[in-house]
Amino acid sequence: MNADSPEDVARTFKAAADYRQKFGKDVVVDLIGYRKMGHNELDQPSFTNPLLYNIVNKMENVRDKYRKHCLA
Repeated sequence: MNADSPEDVARTFKAAADYRQKFGKDVVVDLIGYRKMGHNELDQPSFTNPLLYNIVNKMENVRDKYRKHCLA
C-alpha cells in the first residue's frame, strides 16, 4: 500500500485490525513510504541517497495532495 494515500492507509489498517480481532492472528501490512527529512534531525539523506532524494524533494507534500483530493 502507498503511504501517500491516507484513505487507503486507514482502510487497510482497519481491515487488518478487524481481521486480528476476528481470527486472533497476526497481520502484516506492507506500507511503502519515505521520510522526507531523513531518519532523525541529524541525518541528511541526500548524502547517502542523492538520486532518491532529488525525486523526494520534488514531490508534493502528502497533506497538500490529500487536501486537493478532498476538495476535488
